[in-house]
Amino acid sequence: MTEGSIFYLNGQLLPAADCLVSVQNRGYLLGEGIFETILVKDNEPRLLSAHLARLMASAAYFGYKLPRQSQLAASVYALVAKNRLSSGSLRLTVSPRESRGLLSAPDSALDIFISFREGAPYADSLYEQGFTAIVARSTRRNEASPLARHKTTSFLDNVLAKREAVARGVDEALLLNSRGYLAEGAVSNLFLVVKGEILTPRLDDGALPGIMRAQVLALCQEHSLPCREAELRPETLDLAEEGFLTNSLLGVMPLSRLEGRNLTSCAPLSLSNSIRRLF
Repeated sequence: MTEGSIFYLNGQLLPAADCLVSVQNRGYLLGEGIFETILVKDNEPRLLSAHLARLMASAAYFGYKLPRQSQLAASVYALVAKNRLSSGSLRLTVSPRESRGLLSAPDSALDIFISFREGAPYADSLYEQGFTAIVARSTRRNEASPLARHKTTSFLDNVLAKREAVARGVDEALLLNSRGYLAEGAVSNLFLVVKGEILTPRLDDGALPGIMRAQVLALCQEHSLPCREAELRPETLDLAEEGFLTNSLLGVMPLSRLEGRNLTSCAPLSLSNSIRRLF
């Protein structure tokens, strides 16, 4: 954000300093809300329809009455145009405005907020050296919770995992679920290459239905690359020749080191780099 940045709040484009929500907002009080993070490249919010479709599905599940998807899209484009945002990232957050204890007030209005950051989220050099990752010890993913299927603002487990990653000197922490299977990263979906096959944790094991995750699965099918969802034990990490992480800002990020073991993901002819180039 730079001085003079214009954000969106509840139907208006306002100076960032004027975008204020009430202390009764349930996102503030209880961590209740949903959000999407969207890449902007060449003035275009990438995969916007997929992001908004996921947001609308989550809103329906939680009982939020959002404007039409076309209206939300128009608001996103208006913010991009107003700020002349050529590259960066958008954050679209939705949370109920009023609280009456644990439950929201009847027919509570929503606070709909769109903010942004300028510039490419990750430097090109990072893709050449790849990310490093460990398995988190501080927390686990609850695959039985309905929240595992939605991108919610209740993000403290992910914060704990990311904090652990930084403390242990790596870029990302992988979360096991309550049954001990691999689920996802703190801010990413996980893919491993084992004996030439691309594997990713199942949604039933707690993986968030990521936008880029779905793109990779579709791309692999389109190009006849062996790829499937699977139950992945931590021991699978020892068998992986390569691995990569995905999210909407990372795109496809090769994993160069996993639990202290070197991978070949960053090699020019690796499957990980081949998939990244296809995007």
